[in-house]
Amino acid sequence: MKTILFLLLSLTTLAQSNFRLNRTDSFNLAIVVDPNASINESGLNIGAEIEYNGTVYTRASVTSFSSLQGGYLDLVGAAGINFTSGMWEQLRYYAGIRGGIIVRENNGYPTAGTECGIDYVINGKWVLGIRATRDKRGDFEFYGEEPEMRNSGFIKIGIKL
Repeated sequence: MKTILFLLLSLTTLAQSNFRLNRTDSFNLAIVVDPNASINESGLNIGAEIEYNGTVYTRASVTSFSSLQGGYLDLVGAAGINFTSGMWEQLRYYAGIRGGIIVRENNGYPTAGTECGIDYVINGKWVLGIRATRDKRGDFEFYGEEPEMRNSGFIKIGIKL
């Protein structure tokens, strides 16, 4: 029993020591999809982004969801902190803030919020990820309603440059 407890404690300690701030710099290009919104609204909520990754990250993205009434286009920037794990930094964990403009029928509405996500790097080049966001979206005024908080989730496929 003591041996099993010792092994479990050792493995847990080794696994946790691998979690650290990101040490390398890179640029990523990616395509993101919000599958939940796409299914619920019978359309494709898709976006493109470019991102710098170091200890901190910055991202610029554009997302289109043309099947919504009045159309939907957002231009969002994000910044935050990166953590990583794995011998070759295969896993990236990040959290940050985001803000931008949502365009509906040529009218701009503000959006701002937070995000967190996990990316997995395959063969040092390809990136698969998931992201959760919580934004206060002003585009609800398009429907005559007050701005409200909205949760979203995205799947990301990209390339690390």
